Amino acid sequence: MTIFFTKSLISLTLLAGAVLAFYSMFEIFGRGATTAMIDRLKRFHKITGYLYLSIFILLSYLCISFAAASQAEPSPRAALHILIALAIIVLFLVKVLFVRIYRQFYNQAKTIGIVMGVMTFVLVGISGGFYLTISRFGQDRTTDKSVFYTLQWPFLSVKKVGTPGIMAIRTDRLSIEQGRKLFVSRCAGCHDPSSTTTIVGPGLKGLLRNPVLPISKNPATAESIRFQLRQPMGRMPSFAYLSAEEMEDLIAYLNTL
Repeated sequence: MTIFFTKSLISLTLLAGAVLAFYSMFEIFGRGATTAMIDRLKRFHKITGYLYLSIFILLSYLCISFAAASQAEPSPRAALHILIALAIIVLFLVKVLFVRIYRQFYNQAKTIGIVMGVMTFVLVGISGGFYLTISRFGQDRTTDKSVFYTLQWPFLSVKKVGTPGIMAIRTDRLSIEQGRKLFVSRCAGCHDPSSTTTIVGPGLKGLLRNPVLPISKNPATAESIRFQLRQPMGRMPSFAYLSAEEMEDLIAYLNTL
Protein backbone atom coordinates (compact mmCIF):
# COMPACT_ATOMS: atom_id res chain seq x y z
CA MET A 1 0.00 0.00 0.00
CA THR A 2 1.15 3.53 -0.71
CA ILE A 3 1.56 6.08 2.07
CA PHE A 4 -1.49 8.05 0.93
CA PHE A 5 -3.66 4.92 0.82
CA THR A 6 -2.44 3.82 4.27
CA LYS A 7 -3.07 7.29 5.71
CA SER A 8 -6.53 7.44 4.12
CA LEU A 9 -7.56 4.14 5.67
CA ILE A 10 -6.28 5.22 9.09
CA SER A 11 -8.21 8.49 8.73
CA LEU A 12 -11.44 6.47 8.55
CA THR A 13 -10.72 5.20 12.08
CA LEU A 14 -10.22 8.83 13.15
CA LEU A 15 -13.66 9.58 11.76
CA ALA A 16 -15.09 6.57 13.61
CA GLY A 17 -13.56 7.89 16.85
CA ALA A 18 -15.21 11.26 16.28
CA VAL A 19 -18.59 9.59 15.66
CA LEU A 20 -18.32 7.56 18.88
CA ALA A 21 -17.33 10.66 20.85
CA PHE A 22 -20.31 12.52 19.34
CA TYR A 23 -22.63 9.68 20.34
CA SER A 24 -21.46 9.49 23.94
CA MET A 25 -21.57 13.28 24.38
CA PHE A 26 -25.10 13.55 23.02
CA GLU A 27 -26.25 10.66 25.18
CA ILE A 28 -24.78 12.30 28.29
CA PHE A 29 -26.22 15.77 27.75
CA GLY A 30 -29.18 15.18 25.46
CA ARG A 31 -31.19 12.28 26.88
CA GLY A 32 -31.19 12.79 30.63
CA ALA A 33 -29.63 9.38 31.34
CA THR A 34 -29.40 7.90 34.83
CA THR A 35 -26.36 8.60 37.00
CA ALA A 36 -24.99 5.07 36.48
CA MET A 37 -25.43 5.34 32.72
CA ILE A 38 -23.80 8.78 32.67
CA ASP A 39 -20.76 7.40 34.49
CA ARG A 40 -20.40 4.62 31.91
CA LEU A 41 -20.86 7.04 29.04
CA LYS A 42 -18.24 9.39 30.50
CA ARG A 43 -15.74 6.52 30.70
CA PHE A 44 -16.61 5.55 27.13
CA HIS A 45 -16.18 9.16 25.99
CA LYS A 46 -12.80 9.31 27.70
CA ILE A 47 -11.64 6.12 25.96
CA THR A 48 -12.78 7.36 22.55
CA GLY A 49 -10.96 10.63 23.26
CA TYR A 50 -7.70 8.77 23.89
CA LEU A 51 -8.32 6.71 20.73
CA TYR A 52 -8.95 9.87 18.72
CA LEU A 53 -5.82 11.54 20.07
CA SER A 54 -3.62 8.50 19.36
CA ILE A 55 -4.82 8.21 15.76
CA PHE A 56 -4.52 11.96 15.24
CA ILE A 57 -0.90 11.89 16.43
CA LEU A 58 -0.10 8.93 14.15
CA LEU A 59 -1.62 10.65 11.12
CA SER A 60 0.17 13.90 11.93
CA TYR A 61 3.47 12.03 12.18
CA LEU A 62 2.92 10.37 8.79
CA CYS A 63 2.01 13.68 7.17
CA ILE A 64 4.98 15.53 8.65
CA SER A 65 7.38 12.70 7.71
CA PHE A 66 6.12 12.68 4.13
CA ALA A 67 6.33 16.47 3.86
CA ALA A 68 9.91 16.41 5.18
CA ALA A 69 10.91 13.65 2.75
CA SER A 70 9.23 15.13 -0.34
CA GLN A 71 10.17 18.76 0.43
CA ALA A 72 7.26 19.84 -1.75
CA GLU A 73 5.18 22.98 -1.40
CA PRO A 74 1.68 22.08 -0.12
CA SER A 75 -1.19 22.42 -2.57
CA PRO A 76 -4.14 24.68 -1.66
CA ARG A 77 -6.07 21.59 -0.51
CA ALA A 78 -3.12 20.40 1.58
CA ALA A 79 -2.74 23.89 3.08
CA LEU A 80 -6.42 23.84 4.11
CA HIS A 81 -5.87 20.35 5.55
CA ILE A 82 -2.94 21.66 7.65
CA LEU A 83 -4.94 24.67 8.85
CA ILE A 84 -7.88 22.51 10.01
CA ALA A 85 -5.54 20.02 11.72
CA LEU A 86 -3.82 22.81 13.65
CA ALA A 87 -7.19 24.25 14.67
CA ILE A 88 -8.31 20.84 15.97
CA ILE A 89 -5.13 20.57 18.06
CA VAL A 90 -5.78 23.98 19.65
CA LEU A 91 -9.44 23.18 20.30
CA PHE A 92 -8.54 19.83 21.85
CA LEU A 93 -6.09 21.48 24.26
CA VAL A 94 -8.61 24.18 25.18
CA LYS A 95 -11.29 21.53 25.82
CA VAL A 96 -8.95 19.59 28.12
CA LEU A 97 -8.20 22.80 30.06
CA PHE A 98 -11.92 23.58 30.43
CA VAL A 99 -12.71 20.04 31.63
CA ARG A 100 -9.70 19.52 33.91
CA ILE A 101 -8.66 22.93 35.25
CA TYR A 102 -10.92 25.84 34.36
CA ARG A 103 -14.17 24.18 35.38
CA GLN A 104 -16.12 27.44 35.22
CA PHE A 105 -15.96 27.08 31.43
CA TYR A 106 -17.17 23.46 31.47
CA ASN A 107 -20.34 24.21 29.48
CA GLN A 108 -18.25 25.64 26.64
CA ALA A 109 -16.47 22.27 26.36
CA LYS A 110 -19.63 20.81 24.81
CA THR A 111 -19.58 23.38 22.01
CA ILE A 112 -15.88 22.81 21.44
CA GLY A 113 -16.53 19.07 21.15
CA ILE A 114 -19.19 19.64 18.48
CA VAL A 115 -16.91 21.99 16.54
CA MET A 116 -14.05 19.46 16.70
CA GLY A 117 -16.35 16.72 15.42
CA VAL A 118 -17.54 18.79 12.47
CA MET A 119 -13.97 19.82 11.65
CA THR A 120 -12.89 16.17 11.77
CA PHE A 121 -15.52 15.29 9.16
CA VAL A 122 -14.22 18.08 6.93
CA LEU A 123 -10.59 17.11 7.55
CA VAL A 124 -11.11 13.46 6.64
CA GLY A 125 -13.30 14.41 3.67
CA ILE A 126 -10.72 16.67 2.01
CA SER A 127 -7.84 14.26 2.66
CA GLY A 128 -8.63 10.56 3.01
CA GLY A 129 -12.08 10.84 1.43
CA PHE A 130 -10.73 12.78 -1.55
CA TYR A 131 -7.90 10.31 -2.13
CA LEU A 132 -10.08 7.20 -1.83
CA THR A 133 -12.55 8.70 -4.31
CA ILE A 134 -10.11 9.69 -7.05
CA SER A 135 -8.07 6.50 -6.64
CA ARG A 136 -11.12 4.21 -6.73
CA PHE A 137 -10.25 3.03 -3.22
CA GLY A 138 -6.56 2.62 -3.99
CA GLN A 139 -6.94 0.87 -7.36
CA ASP A 140 -5.74 3.78 -9.51
CA ARG A 141 -2.37 5.11 -8.30
CA THR A 142 -1.36 7.08 -11.38
CA THR A 143 -1.92 10.39 -9.54
CA ASP A 144 -0.50 9.16 -6.22
CA LYS A 145 2.83 10.92 -5.64
CA SER A 146 3.44 8.87 -2.49
CA VAL A 147 4.08 5.84 -4.71
CA PHE A 148 7.65 7.17 -4.95
CA TYR A 149 8.08 6.85 -1.18
CA THR A 150 7.93 3.99 1.29
CA LEU A 151 7.53 3.60 5.06
CA GLN A 152 10.48 2.11 6.92
CA TRP A 153 9.81 0.21 10.12
CA PRO A 154 9.89 0.30 13.09
CA PHE A 155 9.60 4.09 13.31
CA LEU A 156 7.62 4.60 10.08
CA SER A 157 10.22 6.94 8.64
CA VAL A 158 9.63 7.92 5.02
CA LYS A 159 12.21 7.00 2.40
CA LYS A 160 12.26 8.04 -1.23
CA VAL A 161 12.36 5.09 -3.65
CA GLY A 162 11.73 6.76 -7.01
CA THR A 163 11.39 9.99 -8.94
CA PRO A 164 8.24 11.22 -10.70
CA GLY A 165 8.45 11.90 -14.38
CA ILE A 166 8.00 10.36 -17.78
CA MET A 167 11.01 8.42 -19.09
CA ALA A 168 11.37 7.04 -22.59
CA ILE A 169 11.37 3.26 -22.98
CA ARG A 170 14.80 1.94 -23.94
CA THR A 171 15.06 0.13 -27.24
CA ASP A 172 18.75 -0.79 -27.45
CA ARG A 173 19.69 -4.47 -27.66
CA LEU A 174 21.79 -4.50 -24.48
CA SER A 175 18.97 -3.10 -22.31
CA ILE A 176 16.46 -5.55 -23.77
CA GLU A 177 18.78 -8.51 -23.13
CA GLN A 178 19.49 -7.40 -19.56
CA GLY A 179 15.76 -7.00 -19.06
CA ARG A 180 15.10 -10.50 -20.44
CA LYS A 181 17.56 -11.99 -17.94
CA LEU A 182 15.86 -10.11 -15.11
CA PHE A 183 12.48 -11.34 -16.27
CA VAL A 184 13.62 -14.96 -16.42
CA SER A 185 15.13 -14.80 -12.92
CA ARG A 186 12.48 -12.70 -11.15
CA CYS A 187 9.21 -12.82 -13.09
CA ALA A 188 8.92 -15.93 -15.30
CA GLY A 189 7.77 -18.12 -12.40
CA CYS A 190 4.50 -16.15 -12.22
CA HIS A 191 4.07 -14.59 -15.67
CA ASP A 192 4.10 -16.16 -19.16
CA PRO A 193 5.81 -13.74 -21.59
CA SER A 194 4.52 -15.47 -24.73
CA SER A 195 0.76 -15.60 -24.00
CA THR A 196 -1.99 -14.06 -21.87
CA THR A 197 -2.49 -17.32 -19.93
CA THR A 198 -2.48 -16.95 -16.16
CA ILE A 199 0.13 -18.89 -14.20
CA VAL A 200 0.15 -17.16 -10.83
CA GLY A 201 -0.16 -13.73 -12.39
CA PRO A 202 -1.48 -12.89 -15.87
CA GLY A 203 0.43 -13.61 -19.05
CA LEU A 204 2.19 -10.52 -20.39
CA LYS A 205 2.12 -10.92 -24.16
CA GLY A 206 1.32 -7.54 -25.71
CA LEU A 207 1.47 -5.89 -22.27
CA LEU A 208 2.35 -2.39 -23.52
CA ARG A 209 0.20 -2.66 -26.62
CA ASN A 210 -3.04 -2.96 -24.69
CA PRO A 211 -4.99 0.07 -23.44
CA VAL A 212 -4.76 -0.95 -19.76
CA LEU A 213 -2.72 -3.26 -17.53
CA PRO A 214 -4.42 -6.60 -16.79
CA ILE A 215 -4.93 -6.37 -13.00
CA SER A 216 -4.75 -2.73 -11.93
CA LYS A 217 -6.54 -1.46 -15.07
CA ASN A 218 -4.20 1.53 -15.02
CA PRO A 219 -3.11 2.85 -18.44
CA ALA A 220 -0.65 0.47 -20.11
CA THR A 221 2.34 2.80 -19.96
CA ALA A 222 5.90 2.49 -18.72
CA GLU A 223 5.05 4.81 -15.84
CA SER A 224 2.20 2.55 -14.72
CA ILE A 225 4.54 -0.44 -14.79
CA ARG A 226 7.05 1.45 -12.65
CA PHE A 227 4.22 2.12 -10.18
CA GLN A 228 3.27 -1.55 -10.22
CA LEU A 229 6.82 -2.72 -9.62
CA ARG A 230 7.29 -0.35 -6.68
CA GLN A 231 3.83 -0.68 -5.14
CA PRO A 232 2.24 -3.91 -6.45
CA MET A 233 -1.37 -4.98 -6.07
CA GLY A 234 -2.74 -8.34 -4.94
CA ARG A 235 -0.25 -11.14 -4.32
CA MET A 236 2.54 -9.67 -6.43
CA PRO A 237 5.69 -8.96 -4.35
CA SER A 238 7.34 -5.56 -4.39
CA PHE A 239 10.32 -4.96 -6.67
CA ALA A 240 11.19 -1.59 -5.16
CA TYR A 241 14.65 -3.00 -4.45
CA LEU A 242 15.50 -2.98 -8.17
CA SER A 243 17.86 -0.21 -9.20
CA ALA A 244 16.66 2.42 -11.65
CA GLU A 245 18.80 0.79 -14.36
CA GLU A 246 17.35 -2.66 -13.73
CA MET A 247 13.80 -1.33 -13.77
CA GLU A 248 14.31 0.42 -17.10
CA ASP A 249 15.95 -2.70 -18.60
CA LEU A 250 13.00 -4.80 -17.47
CA ILE A 251 10.51 -2.37 -19.04
CA ALA A 252 12.59 -2.40 -22.24
CA TYR A 253 12.11 -6.17 -22.42
CA LEU A 254 8.39 -6.01 -21.56
CA ASN A 255 7.96 -3.56 -24.43
CA THR A 256 9.06 -6.30 -26.87
CA LEU A 257 6.44 -8.84 -25.81
